[in-house]
Amino acid sequence: MSDVNVTVVGHVGTEPTLATSPQGTDWTSFRLASTRRVRDPRTGEWADGETLWFTVKLFRDRARHVCMSVRKGDPVVVRGRLTLEEWDAPREHPLPDGGTAVVTERRSRQVIEAQHVGVDATRGMVRFARVSDRADQPGGEAVAVAPATDTDPWDLSPDAVPGDASGAVVEEGEKGPVPETVGA
Repeated sequence: MSDVNVTVVGHVGTEPTLATSPQGTDWTSFRLASTRRVRDPRTGEWADGETLWFTVKLFRDRARHVCMSVRKGDPVVVRGRLTLEEWDAPREHPLPDGGTAVVTERRSRQVIEAQHVGVDATRGMVRFARVSDRADQPGGEAVAVAPATDTDPWDLSPDAVPGDASGAVVEEGEKGPVPETVGA
């Protein structure tokens, strides 16, 4: 069997919410918007192109982790299997005599059954928390595991961390970190 696997970079368009199926399986879904940047050949200016919308679905632990980690508007990278969901939807259509008729229309949407969802760290800062699943113990559930180091870089001021917000390369100088100059 050949699956179509895709990687989509975009923004979360709806808040992921956790649900449970009648069989007891946790799941979530959210809408993902991916807008291509296009360059106008006449002016050389960049602008937003067409936005493609996908529904992203996850199950079990992945669903719980995404619901705890991702919010509407977050930039994400999603990788998974592309599928197409189709269904029949009733719709009212006006009639010339003023009445309405209910007709059934075929609808479809592109769905990514996600294997991986990550916040795009090229667009902002991300903090990762490893999870230990203790669901196999009575009354247990997934809990965050503390980092192995005593010093958490997120607790330091930006001046104490090598580098700067622009991502410039730094070298250690006599008086501490000194930004590297390019072409000076």
